[in-house]
Amino acid sequence: MSYVLHVRSAATGGLSIAALFVANSVGGLWSVRHTARLATLLGAVLLTLGASGLAVAIAVASPAVYAGGSVIAGLGVGLTFNGNLRAISAVTTVKSRSEVFSAVYVISYAALSLPALAAGLAAPSWGLETTGYLYVGFVGALSLGAALHAGTSRTHRPTGDPIRTGWESRPHSERSRC
Repeated sequence: MSYVLHVRSAATGGLSIAALFVANSVGGLWSVRHTARLATLLGAVLLTLGASGLAVAIAVASPAVYAGGSVIAGLGVGLTFNGNLRAISAVTTVKSRSEVFSAVYVISYAALSLPALAAGLAAPSWGLETTGYLYVGFVGALSLGAALHAGTSRTHRPTGDPIRTGWESRPHSERSRC
């Protein structure tokens, strides 16, 4: 906060992280109002927008834009994570669910920590600003890819067969009468 955004308050850094995590929790709670797919799609879009906001905040050295980008990204993380957990739960069998969720959590924590560790190692050589751009660019690219995938993917059963709903679930003879 002090080097890139020129904010000298020691509490500001902690407050920005707190805002991110509170927004993450709100996003998780908000996701139950949507289908798992819509929560994932909306979350990925918000995460992309939040990462873009963080890049703009670095470029213009704006603490207000940084706070807004953090909140938007936090909402996106909460929506996406909860939506994905619900989608995974829907397509796993009861027998394999604990194993699948264990793997999901291990991968999720690695996905959160490894880029942060890489940024910490890169910052002394590349500088905080460049490292910040690379980090939010990486997050933005991944979340944009997730948004595109969530917008086009179909839900599948544990067997891999598509789950059909609405019009597709009607017998062919009934669909041809309409």
